[in-house]
Formats: sequence, C-alpha cells, structure tokens
Amino acid sequence: MLKGFVASILKPIITEAVAEATAKQNTTPEKRYYTPEQAWEHLHISRATFYRNVKKGRIEILKMGSRSLVDADALDEAIERKEIYRYKH
Repeated sequence: MLKGFVASILKPIITEAVAEATAKQNTTPEKRYYTPEQAWEHLHISRATFYRNVKKGRIEILKMGSRSLVDADALDEAIERKEIYRYKH
C-alpha cells in the first residue's frame, strides 16, 4: 500500500524533472566553425584579404590542435557590426 502511494507521488515528479533536464540539453546549439578557406569563401574575399583581416584583428583564428578554425558565430556577428564586409559576386 505504501509502496504504491510513494510511487504514484514520486513517479510524476521524477518524470517531469527528467523531461525538463532533457529539454534544456537539447536547446543548447552546437558551436559552428569554418576552416579559413570556408571563411573566405563565405565572405567572397581572396585569401590575401582574409589574412589581412586576421592581421588587423577583425577575424580571429582559433587553434585546435594542429587545425586552424574560425568561429562562425563570431564571423557572422562581425559582418552584422560591419567590421567585415561580405562581398557578393
């Protein structure tokens, strides 16, 4: 009798807590990265112009092991702030 009563109270509480925790995990977006080549193709600029922007501090290259990557979100924000221009061909 007591076992059924406790189970009927705890089961909905635990189920709700697990559902909330799962929903929070699924809402965090994965970080997006570009290789330098993908970034300059995305911007429609030359390799030289890309690295000129890196040298001026407009684009940050992240090193992950031996790989060089560009944070896609940071690049998009720089475009929105008009620090970097995305050229259309």
